[in-house]
Amino acid sequence: MDRKRIGIVLMGVMLALACTSSAAYGAAKCSPQSYRQAQATMTSRLLATGYSKPQAIFLMRNADRMTSALRADQLNDKARACGIDSARAYVLACLDKQLFPLSAGPGSPLDETKQTKGFWGRKRLTERELLFVSDFHACLGAAKEFLFRG
Repeated sequence: MDRKRIGIVLMGVMLALACTSSAAYGAAKCSPQSYRQAQATMTSRLLATGYSKPQAIFLMRNADRMTSALRADQLNDKARACGIDSARAYVLACLDKQLFPLSAGPGSPLDETKQTKGFWGRKRLTERELLFVSDFHACLGAAKEFLFRG
């Protein structure tokens, strides 16, 4: 069982690192989806891969809160042509590429709950929620680095 946990953690780290390089490659392109479309796509993907409805709502509410804090006046010159909606959608598109092909369904080892320091307002999160949170922050960081100034 410990090998599975180590494997899951290593997979999350590798995905987070891969997100930075994929973000650099796609930073000059505008997102083909609006932010609302990207939200709907992400929510559907979460539900289809074993996240419960309360988990999906919790994760997407927090992701929305953080992407909504991104400001249009901070976009760099390349991203300004696409607009803030595209930059916000870019974060979710990056997350989609990094988090999936996650295919474990309900009842998998990803449903084990872990005590945390209080990520996103909760002190107990499942491993699948922690994967989402870590990959989301990697994609948000990549977007800030490649799409925003300062």
